[in-house]
Amino acid sequence: MSTLTIHPADRDQETAIMLFLDALHVSYKAGGKDEAETEYLASSPAMKARLDKAAEQEKNGEGVAITLDDVWK
Repeated sequence: MSTLTIHPADRDQETAIMLFLDALHVSYKAGGKDEAETEYLASSPAMKARLDKAAEQEKNGEGVAITLDDVWK
């Protein structure tokens, strides 16, 4: 079976589409913009390796916390 990517224009359209799919007993996975961005970034082998390394560092307590003030310097 094929995969469909749908881009609702607003929350009302999103809700209507999800209700329609539920009524037809069609399985779907609702993901937000963050998930789509992560999938896009992970599609590059080099970027996926960097993301995996960063996640491993964070898990090992090697992450660095920064404040918003530091971000906007």
